[in-house]
Amino acid sequence: MSAVAHWSSYPAAGDRLLSFIGIEIHWAILQYVLGLPFMAFIALLLYLRSKDKAWMRFARTLTKGFIIVFAVGAATGTTVEFGLVLLWPHLTEAAGRYIYFPLYAEIFAFLMEVVFLYMLWYGWNKLSPKALAVVAFLGFLGAWYSASMILSVNSYMVAPTGIMPAYKPSGLYFYSQGYPKIQVYMPKDLVPLLNITALKTAAHVDILGVAGDSVKVAIPSRVVQELVREAWSGAKLQDSVLIHFVNKTTVQHLTLEQVQALAAKLGVPAASLAGAKTPVEMLLSIPVKNVLDYILITTVKHIGFMSITFKSPVYPATLMHTLGSALTVSGFTVLAGYALRLLRMPENADPEYRRYIEKAFKFAAIFAAIVIAYQGFIAGHEMGRAVAYWNPEKFAAMEGTSEHIMSLSKLLHADKIMPLIAYGSMNAKLPSYDKIPVNYCKCSLTGAPPVQDCRPPIVIHYLYYTKIGLAILLGLYGLIVALVVIRDKWSLIDKTLNIVGIRGGTIPSRFWLMLAPVAAFTAQLVSTLGWAVREIGRKPWTIYGVMTVDVARTANPAPAWQLALIAIFLLSISFGLIYAVYRILWVPGRPKT
Repeated sequence: MSAVAHWSSYPAAGDRLLSFIGIEIHWAILQYVLGLPFMAFIALLLYLRSKDKAWMRFARTLTKGFIIVFAVGAATGTTVEFGLVLLWPHLTEAAGRYIYFPLYAEIFAFLMEVVFLYMLWYGWNKLSPKALAVVAFLGFLGAWYSASMILSVNSYMVAPTGIMPAYKPSGLYFYSQGYPKIQVYMPKDLVPLLNITALKTAAHVDILGVAGDSVKVAIPSRVVQELVREAWSGAKLQDSVLIHFVNKTTVQHLTLEQVQALAAKLGVPAASLAGAKTPVEMLLSIPVKNVLDYILITTVKHIGFMSITFKSPVYPATLMHTLGSALTVSGFTVLAGYALRLLRMPENADPEYRRYIEKAFKFAAIFAAIVIAYQGFIAGHEMGRAVAYWNPEKFAAMEGTSEHIMSLSKLLHADKIMPLIAYGSMNAKLPSYDKIPVNYCKCSLTGAPPVQDCRPPIVIHYLYYTKIGLAILLGLYGLIVALVVIRDKWSLIDKTLNIVGIRGGTIPSRFWLMLAPVAAFTAQLVSTLGWAVREIGRKPWTIYGVMTVDVARTANPAPAWQLALIAIFLLSISFGLIYAVYRILWVPGRPKT
């Protein structure tokens, strides 16, 4: 099976592809919402320091660009939210029940963005420069605050709080012992009903200790996923995987009053159990969803309902990497815009305008070089380490550690240095894709629908290395342009100025300007590939180790032609935004002669 066919064989391929298109378009726009106001804030600080009006003009241009993309970004964000609700209703229900806080807090972050960033635009000629700088600071802070809330939820979906991976860098695999596992807090009043010995031996459940009114346990993710599947399919305890772990001795001695009290605590209406003739029959008639809800609510209470998503082990690296991506894309896009202005600058252009364009281009070049260096050497490195440790299956797919494919990492000999980069030791071993059990996420205690392949699709190996290759080229371009402008040996007046080439020859400086739009497109492409690796890499999971795609998706999926129609509509929004930027931002800013 080819890499693409392997990916498309996973459940809900059409729904997943449509969600990816919608989220990626929103993210492509959102990057400028995160980057442009930050750049405008820095430009305002430079104006306050130098009193050079060119910086004020630059800040206003960036703000104008932000206003355009923010309006469209808000619309696409709404579209994405509707898509999540309609295509993945069970995921939305679970998020609203257990990890709602950051989504709730994001509403206030959005209001903060609207208030301060529009205040920045409409108050431009009414507020003092210092006040504008303060408003710009609060504006980009609101945008970053909003991103941090959403990213905490996404990080939780990639690596839930309490996840215990199934691989150690020493080369040890723990799939046969039930890993990966999820740490949860089991209420003490449920523990007597369970056969602890059977849980330990048959299900590989670990008892980690007592925590107040609960017992902390580590449950294999395959069992958790099966319970979630049963819960959202309406199964009762008598049809659940839990039936294998019922303590029959305890259950048989329960009184009717005890079962009724437990049912009330689980939120089960008494009327729904009225048909049961015995306490045992009544107990087994309780829906799995009520039991699971009781456990999850207890777990969230212990971890912290306001902090559970922020405690995802990949969250810090995710936040660093995502903001770095936004700043990189914004920096190279601004660089491209001013490079085009330089290329089209007439000889008789207004000197002040020329000076403004040159100063803005120099700023964008240095800014882009700094942020892509940060993205590659700091944020990207931390993100890679987080994935390597907490998502070893995904990391194995990214590195292509399979003997059945053409591995680019082996071809480039990157596998020799990757243990040091990922784990900090040359003695560490990369997880082998082939040694990961195909069915490791399937619970063997029940007749659940078979999973064709639990491992992330191997296609992300090629997406990942394409991303890395393009990012390296982008970084080299950013470094060269930054060095040129720092040396100050370029000019608009003398367009024949040359710089030293790689082999001692010369390359016209206009060549580097003409590459700027290509670099901006490449930056967006690298970002898109990064999100593809992140999102495709955790499939077929919706929440890694907790909820699978087949459970999360709607019970009434749309036909392929409707999904294609919506995808075309979403793509048309992007082209509409490009045209709006051209008409509103580019055309009015043409040089005056």
